[in-house]
Amino acid sequence: MHRGLVEIDGRPRTLPMWEVATSREFYDNQAKRDALLRTEHCPSVLPEGLIAGMGQLARHVFRLIGAHGVLRVDFLATPGGWVTLLEANTLPGLPPRGNLATMARADGIGYPALIRQLVLSAFTKPAYLP
Repeated sequence: MHRGLVEIDGRPRTLPMWEVATSREFYDNQAKRDALLRTEHCPSVLPEGLIAGMGQLARHVFRLIGAHGVLRVDFLATPGGWVTLLEANTLPGLPPRGNLATMARADGIGYPALIRQLVLSAFTKPAYLP
């Protein structure tokens, strides 16, 4: 599962969750590369409480690590609802059919508008302070 956040007007906006599942034992490189080996839903079809919890955690990670502009947080979820945070990606891929663009599109943000927001956020980043 992926949860994207895009900064709009200085505030992170949580995008709909992109859910990827496979019937294979693991979501491996083969499942990632072969669309016949996986199913995708954006927005996710998981229970709303689980989706909301992952959104809350993604926003917390955004603030905790001092992210700016964009962040993609990746999760694993078991059928029983156990959630594991895998990583926070501060430089997610940006192809028009990629995961961030897919989540933005599900939220009504077209690709040109997404790229515009990312460029605008680059001009509002505060100076780096070690």
